[in-house]
This record gives sequence, C-alpha cells and structure tokens, in this order.
Amino acid sequence: MDIGKLFGDAWGLFTKDIGPLMVGMLIAFCVPALAIGVILVATILPSFSGFTTDSSGQVTSVSGSSLALLIVGSVLAILASVLVSIPLYAGILNGVLRRVREGREMGYGDAFGGFRLFGRVVPAVLLLVVIFLAIELVPIALFVAAGVARSWIIGALAAPVMLLAIVAMIYLQISWVYLFPLIVDREGGVVAALGESRRLVHGTGWWMTFAALLVVYLAAIGASMVLGLVPFIGSLAAAIVVYPFMLTYLTSMYFRARGEGALVDAAIVPAGSWQPAGTPPYSQTATPYTPTAAPPAPPVVPPPPGQPAAEYLPAAPPLPPAAHELPPAAHEVPPAQPAAPEAPTPPPPPGTTT
Repeated sequence: MDIGKLFGDAWGLFTKDIGPLMVGMLIAFCVPALAIGVILVATILPSFSGFTTDSSGQVTSVSGSSLALLIVGSVLAILASVLVSIPLYAGILNGVLRRVREGREMGYGDAFGGFRLFGRVVPAVLLLVVIFLAIELVPIALFVAAGVARSWIIGALAAPVMLLAIVAMIYLQISWVYLFPLIVDREGGVVAALGESRRLVHGTGWWMTFAALLVVYLAAIGASMVLGLVPFIGSLAAAIVVYPFMLTYLTSMYFRARGEGALVDAAIVPAGSWQPAGTPPYSQTATPYTPTAAPPAPPVVPPPPGQPAAEYLPAAPPLPPAAHELPPAAHEVPPAQPAAPEAPTPPPPPGTTT
C-alpha cells in the first residue's frame, strides 16, 4: 500500500465531488447541532429555574423536577448527536463509495441517504462503544479497588492491565477500520463486517495500515491547525475540508485493500480524458510492430549441360520497384520521340510538265 498514492487518490476523489462533499459535511454538522439546540432550549435551560443559590452564587438546592429535566435533556442531547450525525456521515461515505464503484456523481442530498442504513450503522457504533468501554473499565475498576482496599498488590496489577487495555484498543481500532465502508458498500451484518475488516487489514499488513492511518491523522491535525488560524470561519473551514478528505482517503485504502484499486484509478481519471506520456492520443491503442517476412529464395537452376557448376552463376531475379523511389525530377528532359515519316508526294496528272 503506497501512502503517496493514497494521498493522490484522496485528493482526486475530493476534487471530483468537492461541492457535494463540503455541503454534505456542513449538513452533518448543522443538523445535529440544531437538534441539540432544540433539546437544550426545551429541557436543560428550564431546569435552571429550580436551582437555589446563595449570595456567593453557590448552588444550595435543586428541585426534583429540575434535576429530572437536566438528566433527560443531557441524555436526549447525546442520543441526538449519535442517532442523527452517524447516518449523515454514512450517507457521505456512501456517496464516495458509489462514485468509485458505480461512477456515479455525488449529489448534494446524499448525506440524507444514510438514514436508510440506520439499522446497520447505529448498532455498529453502539457495539463499538460497548466493547471499548468494557476494555477501559477493567483497569479503572482495578484502580478503584486498589484505592478502596488500600492494596498495593491490586494497584501494581492495575498498571500493566491498563497498558494491555491501551494496546488492545489500538489493535482493534486499526483492525476494524473498514467496518463502516464494508457495512455501507456491501450492506452486510455488523459482526460479519468486523471479521472481514480484520481480514483485509491483515491481508495488507497491520503495521502498514497503522502507518497509513497515522500519517493521514497527523496531516489532518496540521491542516486543521493551519485552517483554524483563519478568523471567524477557520474551524468551520477545517471541518468541511479535512473530514471529507479523510473519508476519501479511507475509501482509497478500502478499495486497494480489496484488490480493487483499478476502480479508484478509473473514478479519478475516466477513460479518454487523459493518457500517460508515450501513448497515442484519443485513447487509441498503438498498433504493435510486426516485422515483414523475408521474400522466398529464388529456385536453384541447374547449370547447362557441359558447363561446370563452379563457373555457372544464375542471373539474379529482377528487383521489385522500391516504394520510396521518387518520380523523375522536373528539370530532367524526357527522351525525344522519333519523328513521324513524311507522306509520299502523289505523281502529277498526265499532260502536265514538272
């Protein structure tokens, strides 16, 4: 897997559908933010009316209804962020995948098409959250138990367990990097996609995949920092440029890991629009050179009777006229034609003198 080639593929796919990609990413940011804002106004902000504070501004009491509104609003905001944003991202990814696999141009509303995959992508996200939380909770529980029991043995055991948990999470994140491309592209189950993603990663090389992802993440961080320096719109510009580029980068990785890199090349450079140096124009195929067969040898003529064979040389066959021979030059005078003979003079009539 060539990392430089992946960046070239990502840039080519990004520029092909730059408008729909940026608009789709803007939709993926604004729609969940709008939903969260509505939830905040409806639940969390009214809950503050039940807070009682003293003269120094410290909260002294909270009513039960206000606490319930605060909890419900927080849970709804988290659910809205997951249940709305994940399908929108899946719709954008589906548009990039269709561009490569089917040659279809992205549309400005492709982000909303991800909701038809709601039953696959959302359970996948929830399953990943559960798995990684379970891995993180094991060392945390050991640290808490060591503090409660005041046992240095449990504390000493928690440190290597924490290290193992970090290694396990990194390994699984790299191994399952193709989970969502597989779900969106092949429309299979979550568990089957997890296994297929791990097979693709190990087929390419786990460390090679890790290096490719590390390079693009570092590049994304650097680009976000640079774009973030632009006043007012820097953060938004970074979001709608960097994230779509990472999706196209992941798409190139996915197809090349599947051995379908030719589809990416065809999507970036359609047939007939460009040819490498040395190929005929207009996508014509060069005619291969075939050498002309040598003419057959002349037949062997035996010498006449009574003449030794060593002294006899048969006449060479006449050569065919060369195709490259030019016509006579204009200044050459053609040979003179013989003059026509004069007609005989008839004899004079009788009786006349000559």
